[in-house]
Amino acid sequence: MEQVHVALLGLGTVGTGVYKMISTNQDVIARQTGRYFEIQSILVRNLDKERNLKGIHHLLTDQFAHVLDKQVDVVVEAMGGVEPALTYVKQAIEHGCHVVTANKELVARHGVELEKLAAEKGVQLLYEASVGGGIPILGTLQHFLKVNRIHKVMGIVNGTTNFILTQMDEGGRDFDDVLAEAQQKGYAEADPTADVEGIDAAHKTAILSRIVFGVAVNVDEIPRRGISDVKRVELQLANMLGYKFKLLAQAEQFGENGPVSCSVMPTLVPHEHPLAGVSGVYNAITAEADQAQDITLVGQGAGEKPTASAVVEDVTNLYRLPLVHRPILQPSLFVPHRNETGLSFVLLHSPHQAKDHEVEQCIESLEKSAAHVVDDVLIYDKQGTYLGMLLNQHNDAWQSSVSERWRVEQIRPVLAYGEVVSKSKSLQTTKS
Repeated sequence: MEQVHVALLGLGTVGTGVYKMISTNQDVIARQTGRYFEIQSILVRNLDKERNLKGIHHLLTDQFAHVLDKQVDVVVEAMGGVEPALTYVKQAIEHGCHVVTANKELVARHGVELEKLAAEKGVQLLYEASVGGGIPILGTLQHFLKVNRIHKVMGIVNGTTNFILTQMDEGGRDFDDVLAEAQQKGYAEADPTADVEGIDAAHKTAILSRIVFGVAVNVDEIPRRGISDVKRVELQLANMLGYKFKLLAQAEQFGENGPVSCSVMPTLVPHEHPLAGVSGVYNAITAEADQAQDITLVGQGAGEKPTASAVVEDVTNLYRLPLVHRPILQPSLFVPHRNETGLSFVLLHSPHQAKDHEVEQCIESLEKSAAHVVDDVLIYDKQGTYLGMLLNQHNDAWQSSVSERWRVEQIRPVLAYGEVVSKSKSLQTTKS
């Protein structure tokens, strides 16, 4: 049986999972591929660090040059970050090795140049695990929707933020409280900035745009907003209106080879939409295609086993699927993200217990400013009155019509899905 020699860069969560999977599932992999995959060497930073894996000491090295000294067919990069991963990946490709990585920052920022280099050297760069962990979204988009024109892809691509929003929603808890729990459980890093501020999701959005639309999107140009300023009362009001809060990554192309729009924003998703029911650390991605229509894939977006599964699938697919080199058609003509319906969720706050006529006056003044209030709900608590509205507007002129009694606290996008109708014939109120 033909042998495939694999080198592993990094032995953290992902690297450990890859080693375990290749070692324990060798019989399954051999049966599916007709090849025997064997790890030849493992690059680590600290040779003296205690590890939970037995029988690996002879494989370890802290010198990348030693990795390439051996016969290597595939290099699995599981280090994370841009450097030294970028340097090592380039050298591996120059050496004639296929490369598999789960490194979304590396792929988002340097994927175009690395794929060009791989094409020149006749090898492949695969990165299924960089988006959605164990969800096979990139393979689905590339291999199983080839006859479709995909005009939009969107999803929940960060498990940390989805866990936080789920706990805030279901438990009526505040952001800081849930973040502390997420860190305790290992769902959030000690420095959670990349997750909670949407940076991680922006990297994945850039990758999806390249796969789906064949364009190079600069990740730093993607409009993004995190969830650190999301309030518990917003989630309560959204639920009353028939929506769930999700940190939604979206990429859309307007016409074949047309301009591309991307964003990462806390967004109100209708209860009826498949993404609304995705809770906890799970990820989900929806593709909208002209023939297959809407397809949603749901699964675990992080963790040792799901991510390792995607990485090892890529390793085996190098020898099962045809060589794929994706031409980058053009640098994208990037356009600002647009609100398709003009519908937004607006949170107003009054420090007083607003009377009915004050609420009615506020809504009437908004209607006179050419904004249409589709639905509205109230919550009274110790901080005063919170008025949540679905507002149909096409400019910001309405803000000047808001009475001094009220302050505009937040404006959030609303995902267009089906017909938007009022959930209530009269104002809903809740005391909190």
